[in-house]
Amino acid sequence: MFSFLKRHKETLLVALMGLLVMAALNAMMLQYHYEVWTNPKVGFWSAFYNRFEVSGFDPLTYIVISKWRPLYILFRHPLLAVIMWPLAELNGWLMAEYDMNCTIFIVAVVWTLLALASWLLMFRILRRLIRLSLAYSLLLTAWFFSFSHIMLVTFTPDHFSITLPLLLLTVYLAGSAVRRKKAMPLWQSLPLLFVATGVTTTNMIKVAVADTFTQWGRKPLSRLILHFMAYLLPLAVIAGLYFYQENTVQIEEQKSNNELMLKKAKRDSVFAKQWEKEKVEIREKRARQIVNIPIVTNTEHHIDRIPSLVENILGEGIILHEDYALMDSNKTRPALVRYNHWWYYVLEAMTVLLFAVGVWSGRRKRLMWMTMTMFLFDMVLHIGLQFANADAYIMTAHWAFVMPIAVAYLLKGTEKKPVASVIITCMLIFLTVFSWGHNLKIIVEHIVK
Repeated sequence: MFSFLKRHKETLLVALMGLLVMAALNAMMLQYHYEVWTNPKVGFWSAFYNRFEVSGFDPLTYIVISKWRPLYILFRHPLLAVIMWPLAELNGWLMAEYDMNCTIFIVAVVWTLLALASWLLMFRILRRLIRLSLAYSLLLTAWFFSFSHIMLVTFTPDHFSITLPLLLLTVYLAGSAVRRKKAMPLWQSLPLLFVATGVTTTNMIKVAVADTFTQWGRKPLSRLILHFMAYLLPLAVIAGLYFYQENTVQIEEQKSNNELMLKKAKRDSVFAKQWEKEKVEIREKRARQIVNIPIVTNTEHHIDRIPSLVENILGEGIILHEDYALMDSNKTRPALVRYNHWWYYVLEAMTVLLFAVGVWSGRRKRLMWMTMTMFLFDMVLHIGLQFANADAYIMTAHWAFVMPIAVAYLLKGTEKKPVASVIITCMLIFLTVFSWGHNLKIIVEHIVK
């Protein structure tokens, strides 16, 4: 045991630090509508959906675990409901034993472990792949988790909390293969593809990108084609499970919903008019889509691309706005909120500057371009197609890991330049301390009422 602790003391220390932080954040979330959610006097949908408002995330995971239902959109999350089924069964057993809904406790435990996995994977990418010092690796890891919508996914019950460790694991495994100048083996890429795509369909692109960067130039084209043809196996399984759910539980869920809505419409004429109005609004919204396919929705024009980039993607995604704090753009928050003070934009400019110079510093590194390609894919969606541009910040977990990786290469390049190294370090420490303080203050005030 002593030998084990000695060999892994660094990892254990970092893990302990991460566990304390993530457990504290999830313990805080337990206080959010505790009485209503543990002993609801109404249906689970009404108890959670009508009271939950955290930035733009949804409480579907709370509802599904409380009583299993296929509520996720299958086009985007083909296996997410299936993944949640064991947790729903566990909650059913606990409810029978303790006569209370234990969903929030189950989510708190599982989400703490997921967040800890993300914390350790980010640290390992910096420490083992880029070979930064322990201090710099910890600093950049802390900086990454100070981002508002990275901090939020560590305790908010949304699928991004599962996507983040899966994407970081993809980067770590692919980066390890790149470092060894090896191709990523199928026994790694295929399970990753299956699970990550099952959680969120677009994750398939990220896994394929990572795999491509490990394969390219190391295998002849014919073997490369055969390698990617193997992707058809997990994708075929996902497709089969998708169609099975679509033609069984999904049909039953839709039928049940329609019956409830029709009964309510017959009893309540005001609701009937509102329901018809919502149907018209949905049809009009679909007609405005830039890309009108089920898997990519919410591409209608809301705000100009540059303001969306400044205020939502690189703004709210990293530093919370004080006005309309953590409100939902689908409810009460405007599509565009500006900061109250000019110096917030200076902090955002500092972040972007560090990121840009870091990308340049790592321009010859395959890992850098692998993660940049992932980042550019998301920017095509959010800026090019304007996908969810009113609340694109909630998807920060899909791409923000590229920032500490880029800055890691910047720090690596200034190892023999003490003045530049000190300046960058001071900037990072300031940004990290400010972001943790500012974002955590707003979050705690919103959650602990």
